[in-house]
This record gives sequence, structure tokens and C-alpha cells, in this order.
Amino acid sequence: MTLDEFTKIIDLYGTEPDCWPSELHTQCKTFLTTHSEADALLKRQRQVDELMKQLTVPNFPGLELRALNQALPERDNKFFDRLLAWLMPEDNIGKQIWRPACAACMPLFIGIVLGNFFNFGIGIEDDGFQYWNDELIMLSLSDYTEGTF
Repeated sequence: MTLDEFTKIIDLYGTEPDCWPSELHTQCKTFLTTHSEADALLKRQRQVDELMKQLTVPNFPGLELRALNQALPERDNKFFDRLLAWLMPEDNIGKQIWRPACAACMPLFIGIVLGNFFNFGIGIEDDGFQYWNDELIMLSLSDYTEGTF
């Protein structure tokens, strides 16, 4: 065991040996007895734990009530309101043109979404076309100028 591993165990499980994992308990005990810097680290960590236990949380009377009664800022829905008004206007011309156009485009939109998410048995792993690049290179290197005159 190294000092970094021992430090991680103390950070994760605390300074009490009873809280350490049982499979690492004996390793940690032997590491503590053989390495003085590990013992010093454990003592410093216990001092920090004791100091943390002495800290108290200040009492804030009425904080919960003030937070619950606080006025929320206004939402900025201007963009979405304008987009919705553009897509579905309230005048008669908009009702006659846009709503049927949106209804007609919905199957197209659903088809595009389904086509992007599902392949319906069509795979791109077709081995019949794996040598096309080689064939095209060989065709481009061929000399076709003979006999064309």
C-alpha cells in the first residue's frame, strides 16, 4: 500500500478504523505501524474532524419563509410566443392556410424522425461494396488514350 492509497481510504471512509473496508483493514493497520507519515496523516485528519464537529450552523430565522414568499422574475417567452404566433396565427387567413399546412407536414416530419432513428433492416455493413475505392483507383490509373483517334 502506498501513502496515496491510504490517503484515499481515509478520504472515502474516514479516520475510524471500524469504517474502513474489511478487506483493507489489516493492510491499513500494518501500513500505519510501519510508516510514520501515515500515522501523522491520520492524526492530522482526526484533528480536522474534531474541528469540523465544533462548527455550528448559524440560525437564520425566517429564511425559509422569505425564500418561499420571494417574487420570481418574469419569464422571457417572447421568442416562443412569436414563433407560436407565426406558426398558428389567430386571423382567419392564418387559420385557413397555416393550420392545414402544418397538419399536412406532420406525417413528413414524423417520417423523417422515424427514418433517422430506425433503419428498418437496411444495413450499411454490406460487404459487396467494400472494394469500390480500389476499383475506382485502378480505373483512374488506366490509360484510355490508345485507339481513340
